[in-house]
Amino acid sequence: MNQADFRYHDVTGFPLVVARHRDGEPGFAARWIAEMERLAGNAAQFVMIVPDLDVEIAHDDRKAMVQWQTGNMARLRECCKGFIAVKPDPSGLARTQAQAEKMTRAFGLPFCAVATLAQAREKARQLLEPAG
Repeated sequence: MNQADFRYHDVTGFPLVVARHRDGEPGFAARWIAEMERLAGNAAQFVMIVPDLDVEIAHDDRKAMVQWQTGNMARLRECCKGFIAVKPDPSGLARTQAQAEKMTRAFGLPFCAVATLAQAREKARQLLEPAG
């Protein structure tokens, strides 16, 4: 992966991919979707770490991003070993962990929440380990 091809995803630690939604200005969803297409089209599996889950995203951008994820969930299950949210706030972490459990059941893809980026990286490495 070439980082120069990505603005909203840090792929320097691939297969650990760190979302950078905080950098998104209104209208960024099209570029975000193109980057997700590049990730989903790559043969190598990855884990998505989202440290800025609560960042404000314009309604139309969020809608386009959710539509892409929903419409491409089957592809994501093939290439993405999981999504990990980073929530340092203990009450926010508990809430996000409960939501993540529901999303895992609904989509058949691991969704997790942890308190720190270091914990997210460790969890990502665990998710990338071969099963068995």
